[in-house]
Amino acid sequence: MSCTAPMYGVSEENRLTASLRRDHEVILRALERLEERVAEWKRTGKVDQAILRKFVEFARTFIDRCHHGKEERCLFPCLERRGIPREGGPIGVMLYEHQLGRELVGRIDEGLKALERGDKDAVSAVLSACDGYIELLRNHIAKENGVLFPMGESVAEEVDVAEVGGCYERVEEVEVGHEVHERLERSVEEL
Repeated sequence: MSCTAPMYGVSEENRLTASLRRDHEVILRALERLEERVAEWKRTGKVDQAILRKFVEFARTFIDRCHHGKEERCLFPCLERRGIPREGGPIGVMLYEHQLGRELVGRIDEGLKALERGDKDAVSAVLSACDGYIELLRNHIAKENGVLFPMGESVAEEVDVAEVGGCYERVEEVEVGHEVHERLERSVEEL
């Protein structure tokens, strides 16, 4: 199922952001799985490097390239055209948090590389970065679902729904391809 597949039960007022809300459900499940793993790793003092590598791939590809790509290239420009400000407004906050997320994933990846080289001291840094990323994204998604998306739905016009939906499809196909996206979505249960 692609990012932009129709969602059954999506209300008329959520049509502009239905694809993004569906992505959020997948991302929240991945964060839940990571949180379970982090708790286990804290108890054992040992990080499952293969699982963490899968999560880094998921975060960089599904979350950042596809999901954040759709927001940054499709939704946010539409909302700006409809009068929602970037600077000093909610879009600027979301963009800042996207950057913070990229930095945290970079820290997780660097720590993972250190673990792969045999540096046992990297465990606490990796776990700390994972905790920070989980917290950041959960709060970020709550703000988008609870504030920005309803705001966007309230200002969007019918033409925006079709235009932004087409943009979502293009970003997904160009950034990751439908097959990779579907594989990553399924991989959440393997985390």
